[in-house]
Amino acid sequence: MKALICVAIVAGIFQGASMALMPQHGITKHQGYKDRWHQSQSSTNAYNEPTVDWNLFNLKQQYKKSGGILYKQSLLSPEEYNAIVMELSNLDLNVQDELKSSFANNRMGCTIGRETGIRKILSDENGSLLKFVSSLEDNCDGRLRVAPEIPVELRIYEKTGAGMEWHIDDILYNPPQIEVVLTIENSSDCYTIWKPLNGPIQSVQTTPNSGLILKSGGVEHKVSPLKVGRRTILKLAFVREGAAIIDDMVGHASHHSGKSKTKKRKR
Repeated sequence: MKALICVAIVAGIFQGASMALMPQHGITKHQGYKDRWHQSQSSTNAYNEPTVDWNLFNLKQQYKKSGGILYKQSLLSPEEYNAIVMELSNLDLNVQDELKSSFANNRMGCTIGRETGIRKILSDENGSLLKFVSSLEDNCDGRLRVAPEIPVELRIYEKTGAGMEWHIDDILYNPPQIEVVLTIENSSDCYTIWKPLNGPIQSVQTTPNSGLILKSGGVEHKVSPLKVGRRTILKLAFVREGAAIIDDMVGHASHHSGKSKTKKRKR
């Protein structure tokens, strides 16, 4: 009797293993999407078996479900972030009050030169930022670049009341650009607030080396007025290769009238 029971157990194990190896039918649409995403985002381990970055997958789902907005800490590598901070401390940036707009108040800033190391880090196709933003977009395959008509801008919230009213970023390109707000430093009491497509209003006091990624024309957002402290950010945009700027939107590409200087200075 015991021998028969053992045989039955072994047979059951082999049958279960065979079933596990058989192709499964009736895969849901969501499962099919996950499988396609796995193929594009997976790598292989030492045994040549596919592995998936589940954290990245979940961030992409969050980005899509919220209507094209995502807040992420540690956006750059420590080396990239430190290099940007160091170069900013050595540039004579010619900071000026921003041009008046319908939603931004009391901000200062300037553009960052195209030949700076800062722009090179942010536009590097093998860098942390471009690779991450590309991973959020469907059928992108890394074909993103820094928008040529939109300068990288330094923005400073330091004056009392500096902030932004509720607004949606203008669509300047076809297809729409993806905008990134990279926090350099923040000792202020400002909150970045947004209204996801589905779900309650979100707010955060952004930390150094964190980023807010948002698709233009999508989610409404604001920055609460500053009372104390200082907040410094870099703002830039990415577009797909071949994207064209919309003719009547050229004048909306920058909040600054002049270019930054690139002379070094000691602080």
